[in-house]
Amino acid sequence: MAKYNTKRENKTLKPITTHEGGSGFAQTLEKELIGLLSTGLANSFYESENERVKRLSELIKTLAQKDPLFVAKALIYARIAFGQRSVTHVGAVELLPYLSGKDFAKRFFSKRDRKENRGGIIYRLDDMAEILAYYQAKNGVDAPIPNSIKKGFKSVIENSDLYTLAKYQMKSRNISLIDIVNLVHPKETSINGTVEISFEEYGKAIKGTKFEGVPVNKNEKTGNAVISALRALILGLLKQFNTVEDKNTNAGKEVSEKVKSGEISEEEALVELNEAKIENFKELIESKKIGYLALLRNLRNILKTNDEDLVNKACDLLIDEQFIRKSLVFPHQIDLALEVILEEFRNNSFLLRIATALNTAYELSIPNLSELFNKGRTAVVLDVSGSMSTKIKIAKGKYGLTSALDKGALIAATLAKGIGAEMFIFATNAMAVNYNPLDSINTIKKNLLHINKVGGGTQWEVIFPLLEEYGKFDRVFIISDEQGADSVEKTYKTYCSKFGIPHVFVINICGYGPTMIKENTRVHRIYGYNADIYETAKKVEIDIDAVLREIEKIEI
Repeated sequence: MAKYNTKRENKTLKPITTHEGGSGFAQTLEKELIGLLSTGLANSFYESENERVKRLSELIKTLAQKDPLFVAKALIYARIAFGQRSVTHVGAVELLPYLSGKDFAKRFFSKRDRKENRGGIIYRLDDMAEILAYYQAKNGVDAPIPNSIKKGFKSVIENSDLYTLAKYQMKSRNISLIDIVNLVHPKETSINGTVEISFEEYGKAIKGTKFEGVPVNKNEKTGNAVISALRALILGLLKQFNTVEDKNTNAGKEVSEKVKSGEISEEEALVELNEAKIENFKELIESKKIGYLALLRNLRNILKTNDEDLVNKACDLLIDEQFIRKSLVFPHQIDLALEVILEEFRNNSFLLRIATALNTAYELSIPNLSELFNKGRTAVVLDVSGSMSTKIKIAKGKYGLTSALDKGALIAATLAKGIGAEMFIFATNAMAVNYNPLDSINTIKKNLLHINKVGGGTQWEVIFPLLEEYGKFDRVFIISDEQGADSVEKTYKTYCSKFGIPHVFVINICGYGPTMIKENTRVHRIYGYNADIYETAKKVEIDIDAVLREIEKIEI
């Protein structure tokens, strides 16, 4: 009897009508949940945000009644592996009714230890505020807060260091870090660290508070009061530090004061402010106290300084492989940064240097791509139908929404250039697409987006007959929202009877419920647009349930 290579559980997937009216299949509830968590809650072509929230709530309700631990692990996995935020905040609140009496409930709302890879769903301190905000929106601002949230959040704050407490004060938000502190009453800990405040400033701040009359330590060298960072936060004395925005804002204030006093002219002020910003950026980059996403956001400002040494340091950090992996930066976020830079700085003398670094960074953000599928022949088939125009949420800010087609084209171009895949597109009809393997991924992607010769409908039955014309493929990537108007099973089986059964990777980029092709030991479904698409593809070629197994490994 097999001990390790156990028999796969056979779950019959019932036929279902797709959003487009075609013949598809329902997914298992576990995989539908993963698909939704990986793609988020933003409005899509076939579902509004409210409809996706409702579907998420119903999935969690059904699954959590029998296995709340799996749902908790799936939410954490979506936060750390997919990088999803809002959908995990909503999901955490929807899971609450099923956590009562569970020993892992408090730990679920605790901080995720990145080094030890264990803990709860709080990856950054502002996750607490988002969860609390959704809880109040759902239950009312006066609704009692469950103990699991209070205890978990209390633990998060007590285990946060000085830099983290200072960075995530959220003073301009409806729910600030102070509000959470007042709710959960954390204790001062050595982990929080300490700050120095002049006794005069400290004395004014503690009047009428619980700290009035409480002994405080003194730094004999400076003569300042030494207090915990948490106390400084509560008293409004904790200053944000070592962030780009804060340091440059302070530089601006100092220069402005000099202009007002007549010490320097406005022309001199511009020069001095630029020099201050250059030094601030250099310090943060050299010390790696700037986050990867903050570095991407500030590439525009770095280029505007026109300082060669600063640009070189930024480029060196952009292509730091360990920094990229630790930051969980998505390939598309690097791609968006490149598009912004190309659009705004066409004549900048450092454009080529930055663009080259970003291209390298993009490649580094796709783990082991050069080693993937180096044997056999690969086809990548992109759905270019009208429904792929749906916007998907992949980043914060002005450039946070982009079309599923744009990101699908990026995946297709990456597979083409990275592993030499042959490219095809389909909608009402299908066709092969030639590309220059010497072109950049970005160029291949843009060329792919400009082809409009296959109609606007979604007919999956045209995929495999076209592939038949090109012979045997060992693997086929289909990038789509999986909402065809027909059925693909007959043409898929015909192809398999002629050439053998290929591995088919369906990248379900929008996370709808109905699917087009039934999973089997060689049909694999990958959900959403995330940094682990390619690693997951490598794993599921061996194990179709790889993501489910990764979720089961999660330690809370």
